[in-house]
Amino acid sequence: MAWLDLLDPDLVAFQEVVENADGRNQAEYLAARAAREFHVAFAGVPWRDRRFGNAVLSRWPIDSTAVADLPPSSLPGDIERVALHVRSHGLDFFCTHLSWRMDDGAIREAQVRALMDFVRARADPAGVPPILAGDMNADPESNEIRYLCGLAALGGDSAYFQDAWGLAGGGGPGWTWDNRNPLAVAAREPDRRIDYIFLGWRPGPRAWIRRAEVVANRALTGVQASDHYGLLAELAKAPDEAEP
Repeated sequence: MAWLDLLDPDLVAFQEVVENADGRNQAEYLAARAAREFHVAFAGVPWRDRRFGNAVLSRWPIDSTAVADLPPSSLPGDIERVALHVRSHGLDFFCTHLSWRMDDGAIREAQVRALMDFVRARADPAGVPPILAGDMNADPESNEIRYLCGLAALGGDSAYFQDAWGLAGGGGPGWTWDNRNPLAVAAREPDRRIDYIFLGWRPGPRAWIRRAEVVANRALTGVQASDHYGLLAELAKAPDEAEP
């Protein structure tokens, strides 16, 4: 909550959002208590006696939403994965959460292929390039991230998104899974950059990335916000177009 108010973002992508059987939803809870008014979209799958998934908060009214199922994890009993699309203020914003196991690279490759099919089907080809954000559970050097960034092909298919941290992070590793975080260290996983904001690309000066910053990387109220650090990106239309 404190980080939402401090950063005052226009769009927020949340993963691992829980909605209880009685309808209480973590994203809606945060939105209702934020200093700014947010509109909320949620897409979840059954998990135990509740739902688990992704959410988007937007400062603007949400015009439409859509959900796509992604290929399932190889881990028996693991939670299914989905991608959420929100159209708001003329922007196509996608939020997702890929399989978490370090040896699930082949599954994540299938998931990003399905994700790209979803983006192509839903994003307005004449509008601002699509924005994709989420917990990809994959390093920048992985095939799945290289595919999204236009550095590798999968199954004869290629794509291209601009990696906000890679282009405008100002140097440094950009770790979002960091063992300095007391909520992450117990997992004994290596420090990694696994959370991303991507901006699509189209010919012509349509949109660009001004800056990117790792955020929610310290406790503002005595408790760390998450086991992941957050990522903030400032995106803008080209200078000769409308306001950012």
